[in-house]
Amino acid sequence: MSAKQKIIHAAGDLFARNAIDMVSQKQILEAAGQRNSSAIQYHFGSREGLLRAVFERGVARIDVRRNEILDALEAEGRPLVLRDYVTALVLPLCEQRLEGEIGNQTLRFLSQVLQDPNIRLTEIMKGIDSGMRRGHLGVVRCTDGIPPLLLRFRLFSASMMVSGVLCDWDRNRKLERFSAVFVDDLINMVMAMVSQPPSEAALAELMDAPVGEEKNMGYSAPETDA
Repeated sequence: MSAKQKIIHAAGDLFARNAIDMVSQKQILEAAGQRNSSAIQYHFGSREGLLRAVFERGVARIDVRRNEILDALEAEGRPLVLRDYVTALVLPLCEQRLEGEIGNQTLRFLSQVLQDPNIRLTEIMKGIDSGMRRGHLGVVRCTDGIPPLLLRFRLFSASMMVSGVLCDWDRNRKLERFSAVFVDDLINMVMAMVSQPPSEAALAELMDAPVGEEKNMGYSAPETDA
């Protein structure tokens, strides 16, 4: 393992187990066995560059899987429905539990990232969010009449819920026996979260609220051919 890979691995482990802003560069370098105090700047340019490298190692894998699921569904030649898009968003997260420690580390890290208000998530994910974006845009198409800002909030809340549940999974061994049932129910829960009709008050307040680039829900990846 190269020095760069050791730093990514050590940072991923520390970020997964602690609040990200509580992890110092010194701790990362010590955990990686690196004596050069400027190693992070040398390999990654900045702490944010290191954070993106950790993100790419795990979360990019999830995004690839989302694209695979959507490609397979579209190849069936039928119109995709809300459950298809939600499955593509949720199932790759659930599958991380089958990847052993690296998968669980990815889930814990993602949960920490989603809870950190100081992380510019759209910047960190830039270029590795095409599968997520396809899924989100599919949800938009299947939930007509829900204000874009509210739908974006619901999708973000759903991401926090799913990653949190999966991180806590091992505390309840009973879930393992019925894992397929509970994964299916996670998909059902997210469907309910995004599709519930908003109140008339919410509609009046939010329908015209700005949401950045409304067409792509604020995400950065280029359009796909699908």
